[in-house]
Amino acid sequence: MEDVYPFANIIHLILAIIFLGYVFTDVAIISIINKKLTGEVKKDVNQTLGKRSFKIFPLSLLILILTGGMMMSRYINSSVGIFETDLQKILVFKIFLVSIIVLGVLYNLFTKFTGRKKIAFMQNHFHKLVLFLGFLIVVSAKLMFVA
Repeated sequence: MEDVYPFANIIHLILAIIFLGYVFTDVAIISIINKKLTGEVKKDVNQTLGKRSFKIFPLSLLILILTGGMMMSRYINSSVGIFETDLQKILVFKIFLVSIIVLGVLYNLFTKFTGRKKIAFMQNHFHKLVLFLGFLIVVSAKLMFVA
């Protein structure tokens, strides 16, 4: 595992930038553009962006989880424990935050595949929540190696 760690770390960082960059773009730019559009143009733009985000968002999150799990096994395992150090405590906090995002994405995928209507919060605020949680995750990642 030690040989794979640097590669998992690089892939993880690149995908985290892509993932959070997409969410930031959606929250900061696309939502503003959407308010200016109307009718058929708005529908076409949303469908086009939705198709693209459906390809990027879940796949990048899946690879983030896999690479994060690979890296996590270095710091949390049966030999070194779970809550023994500050680094481990912060890492468990990060895992909790990531779990919230994963549950939200799974909910959105469920509604997409079943044709159900999303609840208003998920429709209007999920990306804002993901951006906030992503910020906390990035700060926590830095604090893990400072604490």
